[in-house]
Amino acid sequence: MGENITEKEEPSEVAKVTDDGGGRNKKSGDTKVGLTLRILVSAYVLYLAYGLIQGFGDAVGNDRIFIAIAIVVFLLAGGAILILSAKKLIRKEYVDADGGTEDEEQ
Repeated sequence: MGENITEKEEPSEVAKVTDDGGGRNKKSGDTKVGLTLRILVSAYVLYLAYGLIQGFGDAVGNDRIFIAIAIVVFLLAGGAILILSAKKLIRKEYVDADGGTEDEEQ
């Protein structure tokens, strides 16, 4: 009961989140490193699709159907992630390490 009720606690740095006006929080925005990692992962997924294409001729029967579906899924997912991440990286639509977006600095 000896607590001072009049003092208000400041939220911790982790809990402080600002709204950028678009309904998205700056803390949850994409970072440059995150976008770069997405590009690397999508390149690997596309490489896996290429490997499936190389082995497609050796498959027989129902395996060809499953491999064809996997190829299409890998190509679509890898290509979409690569294009969207590269677009954000080129347009500088990411949050810097200091918490500000690249567009705000200009």
